Amino acid sequence: MTKALKTILKLNDLTKNSEITWKTWEHSVNSLTGLERILGTAYIGKVDEKYFRIYKYESRHYYDEDVFEWVPHFRLEFIDGHGNQQWEFPEHNAVSDLYESIQFRISGASDFFDKFLEE
Repeated sequence: MTKALKTILKLNDLTKNSEITWKTWEHSVNSLTGLERILGTAYIGKVDEKYFRIYKYESRHYYDEDVFEWVPHFRLEFIDGHGNQQWEFPEHNAVSDLYESIQFRISGASDFFDKFLEE
């Protein structure tokens, strides 16, 4: 297992345990290429003076010169304080798991479930 994958898994664990605070990234994502478009919300988190940004995006997958479909992906990257990409983590299913954990945490679903089911 690579260090990058171990880092993604640890970020997910820390997110699930509320040890990392993620916020909505309100600015444009400048690391998208011309054939990519963002889906949903991008999030930013900070650990040990390093900023992380994660988002879901889609890109075209061509079958023929004019035949394509949009395929979803997830991207996790180090960014600087201005939102410029410094380094992109390798694509892995663990990044989508982290994105889902962030969405769950930010939505407040867990707190709602606890309160709702107590009644």
